Amino acid sequence: MKRLREALDGIADEAPLVDLADLVVAGHRRRRRTTLTLAAVAAVAVLGAATAAVALPGSRGGDTATSRSVDAVPDLPDGRTGALSHAYQTQCEVDAERLLPPDCSAIEWRVVTRTGTTYRVPQALVRNTKDRPVPVAISRDGRMFAYYSRQAQAHVVRDLVSGSEVTSSVTVKEERIGPGSMLVLSDDGRYVIFDPQEGSKDPGLLIDMRTGRTVSVPGKFEAISIKDGVAALVRYVKTDLWLMPVTGGGTPVRFDGAFIMFSELSPDGRTVAAFKWQKDGRHTFTLLDAKTGRTLRKVAIRGLPKDGGISNTTLWRSGSEVTIVYRDRKSPGTYAVDVNTGQARQLARYPGDFAHLTLPGVADNQ
Repeated sequence: MKRLREALDGIADEAPLVDLADLVVAGHRRRRRTTLTLAAVAAVAVLGAATAAVALPGSRGGDTATSRSVDAVPDLPDGRTGALSHAYQTQCEVDAERLLPPDCSAIEWRVVTRTGTTYRVPQALVRNTKDRPVPVAISRDGRMFAYYSRQAQAHVVRDLVSGSEVTSSVTVKEERIGPGSMLVLSDDGRYVIFDPQEGSKDPGLLIDMRTGRTVSVPGKFEAISIKDGVAALVRYVKTDLWLMPVTGGGTPVRFDGAFIMFSELSPDGRTVAAFKWQKDGRHTFTLLDAKTGRTLRKVAIRGLPKDGGISNTTLWRSGSEVTIVYRDRKSPGTYAVDVNTGQARQLARYPGDFAHLTLPGVADNQ
């Protein structure tokens, strides 16, 4: 949240005095952006953040017997299982009647395949020794799954279609995983970006899983995606987009305005969708030229449910449709939005009692 506070402070310095308190939602980078774009759901988002916070104390998870639940969900097997729909963390057990402290000894990462089969992933670290949440990542096509292994002290990428697995030769101390840590994965599973802590000066790492080569990512930038050999990185407030080749290099482009919730790069290789920071919460995003920084046009979204908020802009389904993540009072879901008409259509819903929902191709922090 430090980077968010810095962003809000910077915007406040250049804008009329407004009440920013109702825009801040603790805990989750994407939930915070939901509140920035739709202040009306602040109470719902805060409740969600509070629920997630219950799942935090006392659980380390990953490579330990205590991270296993007592139900019948099987472990993720070796070999082929099929592409993933999403991943999530289970919740702590709460005894509301006896007012006992939450039992978080059994929280774990689980994955759900596109055919609906759920597996637990005990080898994926849930929380580190400092009780910080540890992220996972899924490739855009759902085929690749990346996580941090306590045993290896490194990141692991599983190909769930072929059954192969690669453990990074680049070790990362568990203690480096800080608040708001992020993990981004390329479609072929070759590259991951590890951001140790949101808002810190601690640089991230782009890791070549095949060769062990690394490229430093400045701490002021956050990774959005790795696509076609290019990592999309964003710096907020005076918003810069840096399309950095996986080998390093490139130059950031400055946009005119403060933008949040960036999509990946569109199929045309130069357009991104993002939301402009605003308090009124209108469902309107902006199409931006990633090569020049020029604003192309604004798109008002139609057809979304009431009583909810947009929490992310993610993948392009085609040159004319971009995906958004929308959270209402029932559950999060994904919608495809036509960038010409603004019409939204529902793609999927993710109901259930879980925390830290992770979707394919979505850079999210924990």
